Formats: sequence, structure tokens, C-alpha cells
Amino acid sequence: MTFASLGGMTRYVRAAMIDALRMDYIRTARAKGLKEKTVIYSHAWRNALLPVITLIIGWFLSIFSGSIIIEQTFSLNGIGKLYIQSLQQQDYEVVLAMQMFYVIISLMGNLIIDLSYGLVDPRIRVNK
Repeated sequence: MTFASLGGMTRYVRAAMIDALRMDYIRTARAKGLKEKTVIYSHAWRNALLPVITLIIGWFLSIFSGSIIIEQTFSLNGIGKLYIQSLQQQDYEVVLAMQMFYVIISLMGNLIIDLSYGLVDPRIRVNK
């Protein structure tokens, strides 16, 4: 489930870096005489990381939903297979508990995305 999406993720990271390297502040940093390594890691990488964070955490969360299909298809024991079996047997208590688990995982993922934005980009931080 993870290897299939690594190619798309790599292209997305590359595109985000290319967009960040074309910005005016990168040209300004290079014109000031900063080392290329400093320009890339300090200026470009932090700004290119914002859309990548959303992609990576969303990709991680999709593993849980993808496990339902993979476990049922290949007869693997796991949460996804339990979810499908509970639906087939009309065991609604387990289905609701599993759905609540998926909702909590999604909410926690969104919270992690928002908190990581504040770590990466100082303009997003909330100060009191």
C-alpha cells in the first residue's frame, strides 16, 4: 500500500521544491552571496515543506482506509477485515466503534498537520 504511492509523492515533493526555488526571495538570498546549501535548506526547503506535510500525513491516514480493501482482498487478519466482517454480520456496535476509531485518527491527523505548519513556517505561529 505504501510503495505504490511513493512515486507520486516524490514527484509532488520535486514540484514543490522547483516552485520554491523560483521565488523572488531565493534569488535575493543568492544575490546576497549565501551558500547554495543554506539557500536550499534554510529558505527553499521550509517553504516547499508546507504542501508536502499535508500530503505525507494524508497519505499516512489513507493507509488505514486502504487496509480495509487490502485485508479483505488478500484474506489478511486486521482491523479492515474485522470491519468488513462486522458489516456483513450486522454487528453495528463494532461497526460504530471502528468508524469512531477512523474519525479519531482523521481528527488527530488534521491536528498534527496544523501543529506541524506552525513548526515549519513561523508566519503561521499563534502568539499571545
